[in-house]
Amino acid sequence: MGTFVGLCLLVQFPDEPGTISEAEVDDFCNKPGYSGFGNNGSMRDYFFDVSDGKLTYTNIVAPWYTATKPKTYYTDEAVEYPLRARELILETLAFHRAQGFDFSSLTVDSQRFIYAINVFYAGMRTNNWSKGLWPHAYHLQAPVQLAPGKLANDYQITDMSSELTLGTFCHENGHMICDFPDLYDYGNESNGVGHYCLMCGGANANPKNPTRVGAYLRHAAGWATKVSGMPAGASISLAADRNEFGLLRRNRTQYFIVENRAQVGRDASIPDAGLAIWKIDETGNNSNEAMTADSHYECSLVQADGLTDLEMGANNGGPGDLYGQGAVFSSQSRPGSTWWDGTASGLNIRNISAPGPVITFST
Repeated sequence: MGTFVGLCLLVQFPDEPGTISEAEVDDFCNKPGYSGFGNNGSMRDYFFDVSDGKLTYTNIVAPWYTATKPKTYYTDEAVEYPLRARELILETLAFHRAQGFDFSSLTVDSQRFIYAINVFYAGMRTNNWSKGLWPHAYHLQAPVQLAPGKLANDYQITDMSSELTLGTFCHENGHMICDFPDLYDYGNESNGVGHYCLMCGGANANPKNPTRVGAYLRHAAGWATKVSGMPAGASISLAADRNEFGLLRRNRTQYFIVENRAQVGRDASIPDAGLAIWKIDETGNNSNEAMTADSHYECSLVQADGLTDLEMGANNGGPGDLYGQGAVFSSQSRPGSTWWDGTASGLNIRNISAPGPVITFST
């Protein structure tokens, strides 16, 4: 929550110059209503929208810097990852410091670290996963002072060829600005929460209009506009495209959170519409696809059709995942509303209305 200013660095190579202007990148990061390359708004617009206006995040864009060595030097897969990326970023920062670039307006945390450094490098990615300049978010080996009280450490680096797209850029900034975890399976044995969240496949469902961050992380970020408890006998309404949630807690780390997802706006590319029921255990991990009491996801989408396609790696979501008119979620339904250890939660969602701008249901 709040207002944050990050840094965006543009890097080209002696053998591969950049093709997109600094002004265009500035608009992509910051301009309200940006539509360049077919994107649905700027990065600033994305986070402003999905936070219900609680996060305003912009970037200062530095002029293009030309690296000292050819691109193949930095993409060399024989060199331990991500040493070349760090080297490239450090030489870029050193250049701008020497040129007297003004870093004074960058937002820092309580330890004086800049929240975000975004690096766009010219040309398409050529590396395999976790090699060379493969896009990633990480940190510098040691902090670098850019100005009094301004230390550089966290960064994300992304390739930039002939166009700009929001998906990966917003995903990596979700890590840096919001401390969001990845919700995909690092082992690739399952599909996490698929296209239903930016921090999983939602970044790539439509890279120019990535899907919203899921209810779990939007709520954890403090972006809720309305939170309704779900005790027995309640009547609840939830608007789509807003941070309105139903919540039932077992304890601090385990709970069910419910939201209305419609295939419009930021969510135009989600695979289904209706009531999304999320089962959360903050001590879990989305690389644990066994879905047993001892080994399960941190955040799982309860799929109404009971097929567990996401956990099985069958798809990134499909029709039947979300709860619609006539569906019931209770201790007797399959899937059921028990906690991971089999204990009854008491959650009984019924009388669900048809998918639409507002969904109502009873508990």
